[in-house]
Amino acid sequence: MQVREFELVRGKAHTGKKGWIVRFDGVDSLDEARQIVGSAVLVKTEDRPELEEDEIYSLDLVGMSVIVKDTGKLVGTVAQVFNFGGGDLLQVMVGSAENAVQTNSENPDSTPSRQHVWIPFAEDIVPDIDMESREMWITPPKGLLEVNTRPEKSKKERRAMDWKEKKKLQRRITAAKKVLHEMEQGHILEGLLSGDKLEKASLAEQIAGIDFQLFKHAMHSVSKQVDSMSKNVLAKSSLRKNVMRIPRETLMNHGEKGKNVFSDEFSKGREILQKSKAAIVLITNGSDSDIVDAEFQRLLNSFSELMKVEENHISPPFIIISPDNHVDSVRNYLVENDYFGFDNQKVWVLEEMKLPVVSLSSELMSKKILLKSPWEILQRPAGTGAIFSSLSSNKILESFNATGIEYVQICSLSDELVLGHPLLFGAASSRGVDVGIKLRKTSDKTENGFDLILSIDHLNKMCRDVAKARFSAHPEQHEHVEHVDGQWVAVQPEAPNSHRLSTDVTSVLDSCSPDKLCVMQIVE
Repeated sequence: MQVREFELVRGKAHTGKKGWIVRFDGVDSLDEARQIVGSAVLVKTEDRPELEEDEIYSLDLVGMSVIVKDTGKLVGTVAQVFNFGGGDLLQVMVGSAENAVQTNSENPDSTPSRQHVWIPFAEDIVPDIDMESREMWITPPKGLLEVNTRPEKSKKERRAMDWKEKKKLQRRITAAKKVLHEMEQGHILEGLLSGDKLEKASLAEQIAGIDFQLFKHAMHSVSKQVDSMSKNVLAKSSLRKNVMRIPRETLMNHGEKGKNVFSDEFSKGREILQKSKAAIVLITNGSDSDIVDAEFQRLLNSFSELMKVEENHISPPFIIISPDNHVDSVRNYLVENDYFGFDNQKVWVLEEMKLPVVSLSSELMSKKILLKSPWEILQRPAGTGAIFSSLSSNKILESFNATGIEYVQICSLSDELVLGHPLLFGAASSRGVDVGIKLRKTSDKTENGFDLILSIDHLNKMCRDVAKARFSAHPEQHEHVEHVDGQWVAVQPEAPNSHRLSTDVTSVLDSCSPDKLCVMQIVE
């Protein structure tokens, strides 16, 4: 290893990326710059820029003792500091440094590693830091230290678990290979025959992660043109018998001024919530902005306040579906805010489901899965309608059925959304419908997003039969690679060359009998 000293001339943050563009004295050509690409850059402690009084270098936290402020109990020592995009996260090794667990000579399978917990580095959780004494005092939300504790497992137990997971992956790959050959998509298996161990393992995990039942249905669905009831539900809503007009003020003020008008619905909705017969699924949008924003906070705070007015504390199962690059941010945000009053054992944060992008073709069997590289499948979000497959594959539907859930709210972020409103659950229940859809129309504008109440019977029907989902194909332009005559060839198209397969959650309306549908129209 060669160590060289450089003088930093200037630098600036790389817009849109977590990195810096820098210039070193003595590196004056492209060839010289290439020689140090990938090198680690170290800065002497005394050369670091001076910080403001309330600022701290993250690395200076490593080695500090972590103590619970209320009890004075030592939690452990900061081992590492990570940043996943939603703020710093402290990895704290439990216990004192002197009491580190050593390998037991009498039990060679005992683990030499210590337990650790994850603690968000936020001001309300870590209010006091003493750099001189190397101590930080924390006020952890209830359950934080218990939930994040890694259970102790011996090497033998961990090896057994690893072996079990490996065999499970192998079985899924074997089954996937059969399906891929049946669908004439065997070309994506070529990457398993070349590349290094990590590349092949990555491809194997991607293949195993594809929901082939949903993918096969999507491929067949886009080859057919079927009229969708969901597209015309608003236009036809005025003709339906099950139309309920709710003043917007009644909904946004939690119904305080409209209880007399909708007393039966409010009463029924409260009963459903208080008896833990309701669940909530929130599907966040896929915008580039940070998903943990003011709207998200408003929504959760609003629900927390709504539940406080009830006689008994209510905490329904809460599932958040988020883009893959926002999952950690959402989880950290929930931890930092003590889950906004939700029972953390009933909260799931899931990554939105994706499906492979396929080539343009009028023939079903000619549509080929595209590859970004020999070891990376080109995948895109499958749309909000993939929620039903997510609930099923993560065994959340199974949990709903086991705990007696009767109604589920499935909704997206919007400024008009209210989580867990008794009126909406009560309206669906009192009318005995399978689907209640909340719509707001002002002038010629219709509310963006969606807000649905589904009976557990209809949710079971949607989750257990993927054919209920209606897919559409969206033309897109993507660079990709193809395996031609034993060589990988890069393809750079000049026009749309592929289809993204997507389904909308409102396809639930297509499988719902008109007399089992209630339109809850929000009026000014």
